[in-house]
Amino acid sequence: MNNSSLSLRTLFSLPKPRATTTPSNQWQEFQSRLGREIKTIKWMAPMPDLVSKVGELFNIELPDLLVLSWKKARQLQDALEESRKSPEQVIVLDLAEHVITNQYHPYIEIRIAGVPSPKKIEFTVELLTRLKGIILRIQAGTITEIEGGSCDFEGKVKYQDLTIADKKLDRPIEFRSLPTFKKQIASDVQ
Repeated sequence: MNNSSLSLRTLFSLPKPRATTTPSNQWQEFQSRLGREIKTIKWMAPMPDLVSKVGELFNIELPDLLVLSWKKARQLQDALEESRKSPEQVIVLDLAEHVITNQYHPYIEIRIAGVPSPKKIEFTVELLTRLKGIILRIQAGTITEIEGGSCDFEGKVKYQDLTIADKKLDRPIEFRSLPTFKKQIASDVQ
């Protein structure tokens, strides 16, 4: 797998809007279940395409999630703090081989006229990443680049009791060099 798109949507092979290929059986079951559940909502305008909105929830890049996980590491916290004090200096941090296990709960809350309805479409995303040889470049309190290394990836996406995606890559993702986060993720998460 190349670095051009490391979004959760791509990694889990979730369908793109207006895709011409047939979605997986799990995705079709999810669409059917969601259709039954939202029939009870009294829409004041045409019903939006919720399935495409669901897909947008997973347009999150894997490196962004890794950085949020790394933020909890004391060694990285120290390097970020040091780089804030000397913003011109680039700090190179070599991370040991490590495993990151995370669970996320992205959701869509249906609102009618700005008022939340009783429907919240919530997912459980479980990720396990095994990282080797990762080098971070840090400047001015921000991780500016992930350099080198590899990542084994596996995970699941569930909606209630239905697994809609289950993935384990058969070979590691090779990171050549990934610029990261022009937005200030690294310095915003304290």
